[in-house]
Formats: sequence, C-alpha cells, structure tokens
Amino acid sequence: MAREQVLVIDEKKDAVQLITESVLRPHGYSYIVANNGEDGFRLALEKEPDLIITDLRTPRMSGLEILEALQAERRDIPVILMALHGSEEMAIQAFRLGAKDYIIKPFKVRAMLEAIDRALAEERLMSKGMGDVDQQLERRVKEMNILYGVGKSVTSLLDLEKVLNRIVEAAVFVTGAEEGSLLLVDKHTGELYLRAARNLGEKFARGFRLKVEHSIAGKVVKTGKPILQSTQDEETLKVKTGYLVKSLVNVPLKAKNEVIGVLTVNNKISSNPFTDNDVHLLSALADYATIAIVNAQLYEETKHWSEELERKVEERTQELRAAQEQLLQSEKLASIGQLAAGVAHEINNPMGVILGFAQGILKTLPDDDPLKKPLTTMEKESLRCKRIVQNLLDFARHSEPTPHLTNINELIDASCDLIEHQTSLQNVKLVKNYDPALPPIMADPNQLQQVFINIMLNAYQAMPDGGTLYITTKTVGSELQVTFADTGKGIPPENVQNIFDPFFTTKEVGEGTGLGLSVSYGIIKAHSGDIEVESQVGKGTTFVIKLPLDKSEGDESQD
Repeated sequence: MAREQVLVIDEKKDAVQLITESVLRPHGYSYIVANNGEDGFRLALEKEPDLIITDLRTPRMSGLEILEALQAERRDIPVILMALHGSEEMAIQAFRLGAKDYIIKPFKVRAMLEAIDRALAEERLMSKGMGDVDQQLERRVKEMNILYGVGKSVTSLLDLEKVLNRIVEAAVFVTGAEEGSLLLVDKHTGELYLRAARNLGEKFARGFRLKVEHSIAGKVVKTGKPILQSTQDEETLKVKTGYLVKSLVNVPLKAKNEVIGVLTVNNKISSNPFTDNDVHLLSALADYATIAIVNAQLYEETKHWSEELERKVEERTQELRAAQEQLLQSEKLASIGQLAAGVAHEINNPMGVILGFAQGILKTLPDDDPLKKPLTTMEKESLRCKRIVQNLLDFARHSEPTPHLTNINELIDASCDLIEHQTSLQNVKLVKNYDPALPPIMADPNQLQQVFINIMLNAYQAMPDGGTLYITTKTVGSELQVTFADTGKGIPPENVQNIFDPFFTTKEVGEGTGLGLSVSYGIIKAHSGDIEVESQVGKGTTFVIKLPLDKSEGDESQD
C-alpha cells in the first residue's frame, strides 16, 4: 500500500474531510492540511510532500499562483487542481504551469484516486528504479493531461462554433503545428468547407472549399483513414492546388461509420515531422469534435421539432377558437332569425289587412277618381312590404344546407330588397347587369344569400360618402359567375391576401367580427366554387364568385 504524503489545501472543511477521510486515509496515504494558499505553499517548502491537492480559488494565494511559485522555487512537486466550474482556458493554463490533473467539484472518490495515481505515476516509476523519465514521456503525459482537460471542457459547451475553434487550437498546441483546420463535408455538394481554423489567415480562410477528388483531405473522406505525410529537406507536399506544406496530419471525423469531416494540422516552414503519436492525439480530438457536432445537430433537430409542435398547437388553438366563434355566430344568427321570423309575422298580418282594404276599395272606384292614384301606390308599396317580409322569413328559416334549383338573378334581387334601406341611407347606386339566359343551378339559396349580403354590406361600408355598386351575372364555360364591383376606398395590398382569414378585420373594435368573408369563403367552397378578389386603393374592390353549372347529385348530397 502506498505511503506517500499528500498536502491538501482548501478552505472548505467538508471538502478537506472528504479527501482525507474518504480518499487518502483508507488508501494508506499520509496527509497534511492547510486552509489557505500562503500556509499551503509554506508547508510545501518545509515538508516537501509527494503530492499537492489544492482548490483553484484558495484565499491569499490561488492554485495557479501556487503552481507559479513552485516553478520559481524549482520544486518539482506534482499538483492536482480542483475547481467548482470547468473552464477550458483555465485547464490549459493550469497544465501549462505543470498541473498533473484538473478535477471538477463535486467529484467521486474513484475519480480522485485515479487522478492521484496518474499524478504519482512518474514518481513511483523513479522510486522503483525504472529510470529517468525522458523528455518524450513527459511530453506525452502533458499531452494526455491536456486532452483530458479539453475533453471535459468541450463536452460542457453548447456553442458549436466555440467548441470547434477550441479543438483546432488544442490540435495545433499538442502537436506543435504551425497551422490547423477543421473541414466538414457539405451534404449537398460533397465538397469540404472550412468550419474552424488556426493561423490560416483571414484571406485564405474566407470561402475555403475543397473538392474531395482533388485533395489529401478528400482522400481521408473517401478511405476513412488518417494520413501522415512528411518531406525531406526542401521538398514540399501539395495539399491542394497552389498550397504547399512540408508535413501534415489529416484524421477523419466519423459519425456512425460515416466520415463527416477532417481535422488537419500542417507545417509550411518547419521541417519537424509529425509522428504516429500526433495521429493518436488528433484522432482523440476528432472524436470530441464529432460528439460536439452530433450533439449540436440533435439540439437543432429537437429545437426544430419543438418549434414545429408549438406552431401546430398554435394552429389547432386558432382553429378551435375559430370554430367556437363561428358556433357563437351561428347561435346568434339563429336567435336573430327567430326574432326576425316573429317580427315578420307581426308585420305580415296588418300588412295583409291594409293590402286587402286597398285592393277592395280600388275595385269600387272609377278610373277618374282622385283616390285611385294614392290607393294604387298603397297597393304597390304593400306588395313590396310583403315581398321584403317574405325574403326576411326565407332568410330566418336558414338551417342545414338544402341544395335545390336556384335562380341566381332572383336571389340577388331578394338580397338587395333586404338591404335596400341601407343603400338609400348611404347614397349608393345599384347597377345590375344580369344575363337573362342565366341557367338555374343546384345550390342552397339561404347560404348564397348570406354570401351576397355579406359582400354587399362590405361594399356599402367601403363607400361611406356614396358610390356605385355594379352587380353582374354571366356564364363562362362551365361556370356561373357573379361579380360585385364597388367604387369604394379599396383594400391595401398587404390586407388583400388575408381578408378571407377568420377574425381578420380592418374595422374598429365592436364594428365587425372578421367572420363574414371567412364564412362566405367556406360557403362558396362547400358549393365546389371559388371566390376571388381584386382591389385598388382609392378605386374600389371587385369580388368574383364562381359556381359550377353541372353539379352532380353526388356532390349535392355532400353540400
């Protein structure tokens, strides 16, 4: 069992107790303790322990300052640094100052024991008479320590750009190379493009791309194997057209047996060759790069699906809200319909009496009677009132779609009668241009009347100072077309594409639900038709409704 002495420097008693009672004492190590850096450094000079375990942020003298002071005193005591948070920069700085390991708190007992074994390995070899540790072994231990520290830091970073740049920096440092780069395979073109670089120069790095078949890196992509090449004396290697180096190492980045990139280092000036050990070091860093890239891709995919799910939830929520609002609107229309039916019946009865009296008196009067003209006017207006009341009753009876042969010209006239008062109030002139030979079509007249009224009311509201509404019917091929063209203020281009969306309205709050045109659009689509709109600000808006002439019974049943 080992009997080395360990100096523990940490101001936190629980951390000291964990190290001494759970790690050192049970495994035969003796120990001394200091609760600040100054006392710890003094004990290190006096007692010359075999190993120092110190917190990075000890009071009075930090862990890095202890390392610097030991170097100044030429005391070759192995040091293990402990830190609460991992930092790649701090780890590299610590290893450069001679630290043997870098432990992140909280740590496991086994991890600390392994770190102690690694830190004391060199001293144990020397004590067993296994000879001096040559410069190459010392370098390799330092390299592995750097890889260990970089690996722990890299796996904790989320910024892929930062991770890959740090990996290239580490590759250049551990191999002593002049330049380094990380190339990734473009899945669309198959080319290699520069993702991270060190010492290549901004001009060269910008827009750097390689064809796989024309480069050494491309050969690595094809074979999946690393390449180590060096030259003698003044010879050079051609990495790609016009770019010469004296030595290089290229290793693949592999994800699920697929090469996704290449990590490279090279020397343009120095003749120092790279070694197999450099290949192993770069391969380890390439593995870290692959993990970082795959993690970043998984994160982006997860983020994408999360956003997609959020979008779909929002869409479904909007659809549900639209359905609820349309249901409320339908319930309101049903209530209004019942009220309208009641009012219509109340008006119809006295209007029938008035009409009957007027017609009865007219039959008894001679043609030259002065009462003949006003009674004739009374009869005409009474008949018009009865027609309006009948249209109102028809509109109030709206329920499930019931398609039957419908005369569109007559349906438009009935719709105009219902809102004739609105027309006169706003000084809007109606100009009708009907095709007298317009054939009847299979349709639900109540639903189409709702569409016509919605469009006409919108037209009137667009002409508050008066104007003209042109209504045209015609057949075009296998379609029946109804056109409503007003001379109103028009719709801005950015709003035209949204006017059929549920709840879209440019009216003031309380003046519209934004459902009228949306419902109209749904009705026309349910009739296997289409509705189009064109508008110019300041000139007016035109709606064109297209309905099929030859609707089969199968289609009718689905309406």
